Amino acid sequence: MAENAVLGCKELVKVNGISMLEHTIQELENAGFEQIVVVSSPNKPAIDEALVNRGVKIVHQAEPKGLVDAVKCARRFTGMGPCLIALPDVMFIDANPSSELMANFAGETMLAVVQVEAPWGWQLRDTGRVIEMQDNKIVAIAGKKPDDDFPLGELRITGRGIWTEAFWEINDGSEVSTLRKLASEQKLFSTIVKTIYIDVGNPEGYNYAQECFNR
Repeated sequence: MAENAVLGCKELVKVNGISMLEHTIQELENAGFEQIVVVSSPNKPAIDEALVNRGVKIVHQAEPKGLVDAVKCARRFTGMGPCLIALPDVMFIDANPSSELMANFAGETMLAVVQVEAPWGWQLRDTGRVIEMQDNKIVAIAGKKPDDDFPLGELRITGRGIWTEAFWEINDGSEVSTLRKLASEQKLFSTIVKTIYIDVGNPEGYNYAQECFNR
């Protein structure tokens, strides 16, 4: 993906003429969010420049300490309570997952998931795989196998979710192990989004995304 990065910021890579970051902001705006906090890095001034007069709040994560730390930085402005997390390196072609999460949210931590299908599932690696469900509860999540292809037909966690205070009560610094703990306690819920899902963060996904818009 490095060959497609803009000034070292893969968030500014364009698909269909729009940066991945802007795609994500527009998704949130269309879902009705009025306060959007972008967590960036002081080493990525191009992101700050791209968001001038965009109407979003920018905060800097001093060091790249992972997603949990990034969300902690944002919570200084959003405060406590539920917060929708949206990663800018994934695309949803046929749906607005943030809207669907908000429509189904009932107070518990909830993740947007997709059932992986061909041909778009061929570009996904085996991470974030849901291996046990009870109704709309996620009960178990598989370990990461980033060198393996994702099994078609199975459910995959996406880059969208609503974290509640229940997440922070058992947070151990890793979103993966924390979500797995919530799942084991049957406190993790899902919204299944029916859409083409693309991981633009890998070269295969980026190329597939471009193909979707150039057909």
